[in-house]
Amino acid sequence: MLDIRPFRPEDGRALEALAQRLWPRAPHPGGLGWQLATEEFTAENTTVAERDGGIVGWAVIEGPNVLHSLATLTLTGATEDPDAGSALLDRALARTGDAAVELLVFDGDDALRDLAEKAGFALGENNTFGEWMSRAATEEEIRLPEGYRIRPVREDEREARVECHRTAWRPFDLPWPERAGTVNPDLTSRFSRERYDNTRAALLYDRELDLVVEAPDGSLAACCVVWWDAQNRCSEIEPLGVVPAHRRRGLAVALALTACALTARRGGDRVYINTTPNEAYPTPAMTYATVGYTPLDRGTVLLRPAR
Repeated sequence: MLDIRPFRPEDGRALEALAQRLWPRAPHPGGLGWQLATEEFTAENTTVAERDGGIVGWAVIEGPNVLHSLATLTLTGATEDPDAGSALLDRALARTGDAAVELLVFDGDDALRDLAEKAGFALGENNTFGEWMSRAATEEEIRLPEGYRIRPVREDEREARVECHRTAWRPFDLPWPERAGTVNPDLTSRFSRERYDNTRAALLYDRELDLVVEAPDGSLAACCVVWWDAQNRCSEIEPLGVVPAHRRRGLAVALALTACALTARRGGDRVYINTTPNEAYPTPAMTYATVGYTPLDRGTVLLRPAR
């Protein structure tokens, strides 16, 4: 029996396991773990398909809202269970009503593409989506400024680790040239001890791959999580941040290359990072490109016009 219902927090582990099984026709289970830990999935924006007590798919809708008339839909699981995919798509389109909808279809998810075309979707003008950059997992020579070192976070550093992330991701201090002077300096990161604890409980979390850069004074200058997926022999970096006072010293590059080396040592062959060339936020992609990360198209964008 198939049941279509709102997402519940306890569904997280099942979604991660399904993503791992469906990869690459699904989000990477590591990045998905981060999204779940930071509460990007809610009962309001996410619907799951459950068959005989097991989750076989899910759909996430972003928008439409007062700022965006276009709704963005991602749907996972259609190729393995087309009936569930069809039910999830019908539920999502009923919710979006007459709004225009763009649907992100992973390469290889042919069942979802067929369902979408029957529902009135067609290729949009900008019809590829590529949220990632990737690089081969290889041994690397890691270069750091004098006095800095990369290591796993320690058990007694949870509060410092949270503060490092929050400082690195303070909106006002991010390198957004087109938004310079328009970001409220009082805004702060939403990351918290609770969300960090959620992160540590994710399916692929490994404290040895929860990396920090220790500065000469002992403080934490940068951090990232490397989500190693042994089943699929690849890793995803999500997120990676550098504290503003320590930027432009090669720390982001050093962490990105360390992820490659650590993945290679575990028998992996590829590392992905959740960023892509972006005129409004160019620095990350430009940085990773200097050490061999290249953009990756993950699938196709289909569009159903407003009605």
